[in-house]
Amino acid sequence: MRIVVRAALVAASVLGSLVLATTSAVAAPTDQDATWLRAAHQSNLAEIAAGNAAQQAAATEDVRNLGRMFVQMHTELDGQLKPVAQQLGVELPDRPTATQQQQLAAVQQKSGQAFDTAWIAQQIGSHSTTLAATQQELQAGSDSQVLTLARTATPVVEQHLAELRSAAQKYGVPTSVPGGTGGQAATDGLRAGGWGVAGAGVLAVIAAIVWTRRRSLTR
Repeated sequence: MRIVVRAALVAASVLGSLVLATTSAVAAPTDQDATWLRAAHQSNLAEIAAGNAAQQAAATEDVRNLGRMFVQMHTELDGQLKPVAQQLGVELPDRPTATQQQQLAAVQQKSGQAFDTAWIAQQIGSHSTTLAATQQELQAGSDSQVLTLARTATPVVEQHLAELRSAAQKYGVPTSVPGGTGGQAATDGLRAGGWGVAGAGVLAVIAAIVWTRRRSLTR
């Protein structure tokens, strides 16, 4: 009897591990969702930094107002994004990409009207890159929470682009400016390991159940 109970406990333990492993595999975000979360977070950080720089150094009220709006709205977007990333186990970078930092540093080397025009041009490129990445998430993403974040971010980024293009026309800034890398993250490999563990767990449970039944029949 003790052997039967022990085998049942072993089977239950293995089954519990199997359930946990399967649950973790299902809950894990896809590479697309995780990549977008990291990229969107870095874009938010970059726009907040650029907005603060505009409020400090811009020569025109238009650019200062845009900077103020970017800080407020990208802070709100990032406040919604971070808890979702934490829930999904996606580790977020603590700063913009090196390219984003270099782009802002180049703008900050200018002053007066030159700062404003360079800032507008850089921000058009940056927001265009962010919008393209968000559209890609809407097409290829799968996690409902991440897709909701992307849907929420889309009209905000579109509004910012419209405001930037309006300012570009006013100050004679070209609107076809490359946006650089825009905070992209490397794509991870496929998560096959978790399913391998799950398969081994299934075999262990079946073996334990068969062994237990055979012992019961021989007694």
